[in-house]
Order: sequence, then structure tokens, then C-alpha cells
Amino acid sequence: MSVRKIKKSYISCVGYFKSYKNNKQLAFESILERDFFTVLEFEEDVMSYEEQPFKINYQLNGATTRYTPDVLVTYDDGSQKVFEIKYQDEIDSTQELQHKLYVLKDELLEQKSLAFEVFTDTNLNDIYLKNIQFLYRYAFLQQNDELTTKVSNAINNQNSSVSVKSLLSSITTDQNEQLKVIPYIWHEVFKNNSLINMYEKITMSSMIYSGGYDE
Repeated sequence: MSVRKIKKSYISCVGYFKSYKNNKQLAFESILERDFFTVLEFEEDVMSYEEQPFKINYQLNGATTRYTPDVLVTYDDGSQKVFEIKYQDEIDSTQELQHKLYVLKDELLEQKSLAFEVFTDTNLNDIYLKNIQFLYRYAFLQQNDELTTKVSNAINNQNSSVSVKSLLSSITTDQNEQLKVIPYIWHEVFKNNSLINMYEKITMSSMIYSGGYDE
């Protein structure tokens, strides 16, 4: 559980993110933190992640200071990494913050044997971000084995690639049925985003690659 309670502030965006990987709600303090959580949901090597996981005390400019990391990420190989989430403009404009981040890298390695990395808005690709935000809407789609099987079979039966629109038509030409099927196509892409080029805007004309998209 988070070791710090999140309070509302006029300079922050406070809310809760429903995590598919963690099967629970995670608190965020900024839009950038929320976006980072979404990114982690699509990172194949990320097993789980946790907000404000622990606290440490360390020396900064001769004074004892307490630090609570933003996010602790656990990877499939068992390794872990601490992430601090900051806007790049904030870092660039504050020498004190730059120094703090520099010190924290050594402190976390010494005290917790954890790697430390700063995630900023410059790490985000706008098209990729919009795509994962779109697909994440279908993460918690109600289970329907019949429609899931139809979509999976339709994808697997393609020789190489097919547009989303054509894939949908191959499953059913009834427009009312298509409205029921299309969410399950997006859910399938959410579960396996290698099926599509995530760096081009996702539309009904986007290509689905049965063997996975190869850049």
C-alpha cells in the first residue's frame, strides 16, 4: 500500500487509476503520473508497479530529508527500479531539484540497492500515448467467450495483415453485430499490441498483423 496519503492541491491533478496489471486502484498526483501508469500497462516486461512504496531519510545540503519515491516497478526477471515522475521544464528550471535527483540516485542504490530513473514528459510519444489511452478503454471489457473466439480466429486466419475494418467485415456484415464485435477487436489489440503499429494513429483503417507488426 502507498505510504503517503494523496491530498488535493491547486497545482496538482489528483485521482485514481484502475490498473489492469495490479488489479487495484493506484493514486496519482499529476497527469504525467497517470500517463506513466498507462505506459507501464503496455510494457511487456513490467510485472507490477506500486505508487509511493516506501520512505527513506537522506542528507541533502547538510540537512536530513525524507523522500518518498513516486513509483516502484517490478519486472518479469525479478529486478526493480524506482521512478521519479517530473516535467522536464520543472527540472530544467530548478538547480536545487537537479541536485536532489542526482543525490537520490546514489542514496537509493546505497540504501535499497535500487536503480533510480527520472521519467519526464519528453519520454512520451504523443501518437503512442493517444493510442494506448484509446486501447486502455477496452482493458476491462466484460468477458464474452464467443466474441473473443471469433475475433481471435479471424486474426489467426489472416495470411499476413488486414485492416481493422476488413477484419470486422470478415466476422460479420451485420452493422448491429459489428457494434458488439469491435470492442473485442480493440481488447485483443490491448492484450497484444504487437498486432498493430502503435506509432501510427489507430483508426478503422489501421492494419492488424497476425504475426505481429515488424518495424
